[in-house]
Amino acid sequence: MKAIGRENGLTLLELLVAMTITLLLAGIMLSVTTGTLTIWRRTQDNFTSGTAAKLALDLIERDLQSAFYRKDALNNTWLAADVINTAAILTNHGWQTAALMKPATAESQRLVPNPSNGLAPPIAEARFGLSGVWLRFIGTSTDANGSVPVAISYQLARRPVSGTNVTGTNPADVRYTLFRSAVATDATFASGNDVTGATYGSTFSTAGTARAAATLTNPHTTGDALATNVVDFGVWLYVRDNAGALRRIYPAANSDLSHAATDATASGDPNRFPEVADVLVRVLTEEGARLLEAMEKSNGAITRPLAYASDAEWWWGVVEANSRVFVRRVEIKGGAL
Repeated sequence: MKAIGRENGLTLLELLVAMTITLLLAGIMLSVTTGTLTIWRRTQDNFTSGTAAKLALDLIERDLQSAFYRKDALNNTWLAADVINTAAILTNHGWQTAALMKPATAESQRLVPNPSNGLAPPIAEARFGLSGVWLRFIGTSTDANGSVPVAISYQLARRPVSGTNVTGTNPADVRYTLFRSAVATDATFASGNDVTGATYGSTFSTAGTARAAATLTNPHTTGDALATNVVDFGVWLYVRDNAGALRRIYPAANSDLSHAATDATASGDPNRFPEVADVLVRVLTEEGARLLEAMEKSNGAITRPLAYASDAEWWWGVVEANSRVFVRRVEIKGGAL
């Protein structure tokens, strides 16, 4: 006699239980995968930004260690540092301007941050204006003829990464880039030792694919690019007192936008040639660069979050959350004679 039992198959309740378990497992796997990808992306971003900062700081350190001053009858400026907070002036540096770019407001200009807890804050908490510091000096380069003088410049510029201007038919990506311009020895000899002189200037208002041989102003779009996604670059300059302690000579205050070193032993700090420099670079992560680019190119299409009271605060909110600050102290060994 045939046994009586249920037909092969699953009941509706069993199917629902199986589906629920499957969905729970899928959710757990998705959460683990998402978390792993997030950690991997952050690790990659940190590695990329850290590598870019190290390469830049290594070169800046090498150049600054070779910077030097020599007494001359013309009282030339052998080292200069300037913060430019006017967008119109930066056009001669090849900047591509935009409505929502880095703000020229108090949010950006904190050259000397206010003391906290009675202690002077480090340079890592400083912000160096719209343009960062435009640093120029006479250094040395070693070739077959020995050590020879070269004029060197470091500066930020906001430019299309393709090297051409942004138009409606050419929506090239625009990024903040740290540039290094080194003038050849023959052009340095011809232009002289005054790094603020007209011979080192530029009258171009676009980011060209070439630069004048002696310019320290408008760098070569690709040949002079040192590190991309650098949104701030700054220096603090020091001399040593009789006891060997460091005294900062630039910036002396938040409003101290320029330093022109014309003398190594001047009684006034604004004209002293530095013995030590602290160098800062702030580097965006790739995710931060994408976010900032989308915001700057939106032309108002992206609504500012309610958490921010102004576009300037919004810009720095994005940058603070998606960037790293790197600092290095450099002994300027070239010194003065």
